[in-house]
Amino acid sequence: MLVVIVALGLTARLHEAGYNFDGDEVFSVQLAGRSMPEVITQSLKDTPHPPLHNILLHLWIKAFGASERSVRLMSVMFSGAFLLLSFRLLRLLMANWLALGMTGIFALSPLFVYYGLQARPYALIEFLAAANLLSFLKVIDEPRNTRIAILWAVSCTLLLYAQYLGALIIAIEIGFALLFFAKSDRLSIFLFGSAASALIVPWMIAAMGTAVAGGDDPLPQILWMEPTTLKNFMWFYVSIFGDCPWLQSRWLLFIFAFLGAASIIRLFIYRKLPVKHLFFLCIGLGFPLMVYFISVFGPKPIFAERQLLGGAIGFVVVLGLCIASLPRTLGLPVLLALLLWTSTGLPGSFLENSNPPWRNLAAYIDGHYGSRTVATQEDWIMEPLAYYRGKGPVALWQEDADRGKYEHDFIFVCRPKRCSDIESDDYNSRRSLLATWQWGGEKKLFLYEITGIAAGQ
Repeated sequence: MLVVIVALGLTARLHEAGYNFDGDEVFSVQLAGRSMPEVITQSLKDTPHPPLHNILLHLWIKAFGASERSVRLMSVMFSGAFLLLSFRLLRLLMANWLALGMTGIFALSPLFVYYGLQARPYALIEFLAAANLLSFLKVIDEPRNTRIAILWAVSCTLLLYAQYLGALIIAIEIGFALLFFAKSDRLSIFLFGSAASALIVPWMIAAMGTAVAGGDDPLPQILWMEPTTLKNFMWFYVSIFGDCPWLQSRWLLFIFAFLGAASIIRLFIYRKLPVKHLFFLCIGLGFPLMVYFISVFGPKPIFAERQLLGGAIGFVVVLGLCIASLPRTLGLPVLLALLLWTSTGLPGSFLENSNPPWRNLAAYIDGHYGSRTVATQEDWIMEPLAYYRGKGPVALWQEDADRGKYEHDFIFVCRPKRCSDIESDDYNSRRSLLATWQWGGEKKLFLYEITGIAAGQ
């Protein structure tokens, strides 16, 4: 059954693996395609992300090439390994049938399927987060086993070199050890975790030290993130299971509430919460909550579902533990309901429904308009179009700064919510709609032809 579940998960991830890259994937592939010294240099400039994924992707591209299928296969490999590790983790906490069912949720989860395919660090993060959580479970069982403590420490370092926010997971683990381990074991776990975490400090100083010392923003690349709301926090948990086409999300929240109430009743009856259950509550609820509060009260928002995959793993484990507290005659239908919801939400994670058809759009522009310049106001559009165009340039355009830049007519590409400037009355006589590209239901891109903008006008 595990083989079948993993095969289903890999099939979902490999579906449309040859679909065109999005802008972030283009960035990763172009960075990793350089020489190793350049990969390190450019990774230092990409301050929101540690370098491990870029280094591994560089080696992968050298061995297997930079096509869409080839590059994404590395992510699928890590995601498949994550499914195996997640089953092992779940099996330590619950019955075999339930561990298989919750692994099925990981295999078909829209969140884990989408990020398990992207040519970005996220599949690596989910794999290393699962490895870290599994190794810490072993530490809880055998805190004096030096070999297990070293394995956990190694997983801490690797996780930090894949994701800086992994520091919050490690902090929860160290805090948990200080609170619940025997006095004789606390110091050793604290030292192992602290020493492993300190190994990321030299890289952070090299990447951000100059900006911090000069009073500048060390993370200017994430200025695009909008303010975090409570709705963002709640939606993160819904996104694990996706949108059911038949039911509204509040029914999924009802299932969560039911499982939470059942666990509270069980806790009230037995007056004891197993230590491992408490640990996963801290990971599944505490980790996202910490990021939420940092985003709301800190200097800038950092809350993004793709950065919270460790918390998503913890939350699915928590749901499994809640189901385990029910009689099997009730727990099995709840598990099947979650699996059904996840399966129906899966198509929304497929690339054709979530990412624009950049390759087709670039071919259309090249075929109909040749080498004419394409302008847009978003890097999100510029980078993939520039990657797939074969004839003409793609540039960022700002009305005031670039009014006299173009001597010839050009094509303007925008999303509906970012077309307001070009759709103003000033451009009524200069603007004509050439085409509308639609994907994933109601998602659209507009192609306009802009004429009469020349030097001196």
